[in-house]
This record gives sequence, C-alpha cells and structure tokens, in this order.
Amino acid sequence: MAVFHASDGTEIAYEVWERDSESPLVLLHHGFSASRETNWEAPGTVAALTGAGRCVAALGARGHGASGKPHDPAAYGEARMSRDVSALLDHLGEEEVDLVGYSMGAVVTLLTAVRDRRVRRLVVGRVGAGVVECGGLDSRVIQGPALQHALRTDDPA
Repeated sequence: MAVFHASDGTEIAYEVWERDSESPLVLLHHGFSASRETNWEAPGTVAALTGAGRCVAALGARGHGASGKPHDPAAYGEARMSRDVSALLDHLGEEEVDLVGYSMGAVVTLLTAVRDRRVRRLVVGRVGAGVVECGGLDSRVIQGPALQHALRTDDPA
C-alpha cells in the first residue's frame, strides 16, 4: 500500500490496481469503521473492475486502517475526507475519475462530486435520506456522544 500526505499533513494510505488501463480511474471510498479490504476487495469488487479492464484505486479514509489517525476532532468529517479524495486525484495526476462510495464514503463522494469537476461518474450506496435532508451525517438518529460511547465500550449490548 502506498501513502501520500493530505494538505494538513495526515498520511493517507491508498492502493492502485491495473495502472495501465486507458479508461478513467475508478476510485473507491469505503464506509465508516470499514476498509478497502472489507468493502471492496473481499466482496470481489476490485477483481470485477480490474477484470473488466478498469484501473482501480481505493483509499483508506483518515482514522481508518493504515491511514493517519489525528487526535484533533477538527481533522475529521466528510468535508475533510472529500478534500483527501481530491488530493489523491492530484497526487495520481488524474484528470477524470469514476467515483464510488459506500455509506460514509458515499457522503464523501457526493461532497466531492459537487466541488471537483474531475468526477465523470458517481456511484453511491447505502446512504440514507439524511445526507440530503441534513447535508451530511444524520445526527438525528444517533448523537455524537452516544456513538463515541458505543465505539469505546467493551459491552456489545
């Protein structure tokens, strides 16, 4: 896995497959608490895309997997992660991209598609109406402190 540094210095991990393809890059963004492996490699998405002759890349979102994990809460959020996507496209020298996002990654890709003209096609999955109604994460369903408690507890209940 390769890495680049985002504009705030955070190290972002990514992987590229089939670099020789002449088609636009397909960039995959995983969901919350997931990874490129769990959302894209294990289910066979990467293999299907490369098998169809596409160049594929997947990044590890900040705070996930091999990417940097800043301690400052201000270093997170979908808008920040969207800037990471654009920075990866800059780093790879991509002029056009087919962008795919799942769950949290879907919100990130929607934000990216609105502000980055290099997005040619967009595929989003497993994202609810809250992304439109609330402009991002739907905090009406689960408040931040409750989510933090759930992620830190040893009690699965």
